[in-house]
Parts: sequence; C-alpha cells; structure tokens
Amino acid sequence: MTQEVAILGGLFNAFLWGSWTVLIKKLGNYPMDAFFLGIYISAFVFVWTIVLVALGEALFQELALVWREQPAIIIVALLAGGVFVSGVRITLTVFAAVGLSVTAPIQTFMSLILGTSLAALAGGTPAALVPLDLTVACLLLFAAAMVTVRARIVRDRALFEAAPSQLRDAAGETSKRLIAKNMALVGLASAIITAYPLGLAYSLRTPGNDDGLTPLACMAVFVTGSLAGALLTSGAALTIRRQWSQLLRAGWTKHRYSLIAALAHYGGNIINAYATGALTAAVSWPIGTTSQLWTYLWGLATGEFKGAPRRSFLLLAGGGALYLAGILYLRWALLRSP
Repeated sequence: MTQEVAILGGLFNAFLWGSWTVLIKKLGNYPMDAFFLGIYISAFVFVWTIVLVALGEALFQELALVWREQPAIIIVALLAGGVFVSGVRITLTVFAAVGLSVTAPIQTFMSLILGTSLAALAGGTPAALVPLDLTVACLLLFAAAMVTVRARIVRDRALFEAAPSQLRDAAGETSKRLIAKNMALVGLASAIITAYPLGLAYSLRTPGNDDGLTPLACMAVFVTGSLAGALLTSGAALTIRRQWSQLLRAGWTKHRYSLIAALAHYGGNIINAYATGALTAAVSWPIGTTSQLWTYLWGLATGEFKGAPRRSFLLLAGGGALYLAGILYLRWALLRSP
C-alpha cells in the first residue's frame, strides 16, 4: 500500500470512528452497556468472518508461527484489544452525560501526545519523518480540535443565554457538578484508549516491525480481546443491574444500532491496521484523531447547531481548515528525503 492510499484510508477510518458514536443519541431507555456489549459481539462475528474468508487456514498457520517464535506479540494484541474498550466505554458514558465539548479537549490532547509518543517509541516512525515534523503536525491537529470545541462552546453559551434565568441557574449548577465529576474520568479513559495504538505499534507488522502480525490476523486477535474486555466490563454491569433481559429480548430496532456501530468501529480498525502497516502507528494514529471533526459535522447535520450564532459555523470551518493543514503537512514531511 502506498503512503497516499494509506493516508486516504486513515482519513476514511477517521470518518467511520467519528460517525458511530452519535448513535448513542438513538438509544432512549436502552441500557448503554447492552448497546456496548452488542457492538463487540457483532464486531467479533464481523471481523472473524472477513478474516476466515480472506485467509482461511493461513490465519491459524500465521498465529501458530508467531506464537512459537514470539508469543508476546499475540498476548499484547489480546491485552490491548481488551484494555482499550474499557476506555471507550468510559468515554461514551461521559459523552452521554456532559457532551463532546467537555470530553474532546482532554481526549484529543491525550491521544495526540501520549498515544503518538508511545506508538513512536514502540513501533518507530517512517525514516523520512523527523520528530519535529511529527510534533508540528500534531500541534496543528490539536489546534484544529480546540477550534472545533470552541464552536460547540459558543453554541452552548448562546443557547444558555437565551434560556429563562431560572433554567440558566439550575443548568449552571448541574453543569458544574457534572463537569467536576467527569473530567478525571475523561483523562483516565483517554489514557486507557492509548492501549490501541501502543498494541498496534508492538503487534502489527510495519516498516519498523518485521516480526508483527499481518493486518487481518492482528485484527482477529484484537477483536477477540475486545469482546473479552466488553464481557468483563459491560457484562458485569448488566449482571449487577439485572439488565441482561433487555439485551437478550431487544428487537432489531435496538440491535441494529450495535451492528451499525460495530461495522463502523471495527471496519475502521481494519482500515487503520492496513494504513498503520504502511505508515506506522505514530503516523496513522494522529490522522485518526480527525474523527472528532466528523462527530461535530454529524451534530451539524442532525440540527445540534440550529440557532447557533454565525461565529460557531466560522469556527467549525476554521477547525476543518486546520485539520486539512495538519494532514497536508504530514504528507509533505513524509515526501521529504530522510
């Protein structure tokens, strides 16, 4: 896969990542953990079907060979797949409670700084990309994230000021309590999610890691760990709250949201694995953070910015321009001679 195709693939997987999370607004009274567990059950079936059709016996031969020579590769992929879903679960819970404008700044900062740094240390970077160039690209992407967050804040402030004074006072106190309660959870979740790029950097075969798994084999191991992680977290929550019946008896109306989310989530992961195989995780992961822009655009399409001041739309456009600048700078840096 060429670097141009890998970058385009990374941008498409960012679109998928930034799209499925908006489905939580469709759940109504359906338990979040039932939706979440349904995602990883569907993802497990989806990924393993694709891998078995594409690779057949070669999959098990590859896994057996890697297990004999370096079992840590498979163990790390399993653990990374299981750990990062815990961070995703916390993020969705906080997102549902306090919204994207609170979760995005911390999540984006942790993803770009911690996730990219760990991925670079574990899996290296392309020879043409010097650390300064990667830093500049990450700063542009972080600035883009902050500008789009500002667009949401301006919208929220305008709607808040338009509300009656009694509602503003009550909403203000509630907002302060929710933010204080969930800020630490967002930081924790963002740190946990970095297990994903770290696991890819170590376990996936890339230009700097010849001993790793091929993309589809790696995703088969990852999704197995993800299902185990979802069962341990959301499965335990459903047991404690006695809500298994809501998952088991839910009709297609609810299960379809988990299925759509699974196809976008792990479909994006598969594309990301191939992009990472060409670019390394240190490059593909920052590209994936452009998913936040798509989350905001979906909010725009569903009317979340209805009645927002003109400044909000200008900020969204500015954020999109900065995202594009970050990607173009990254591509320019990769084209330069080492």
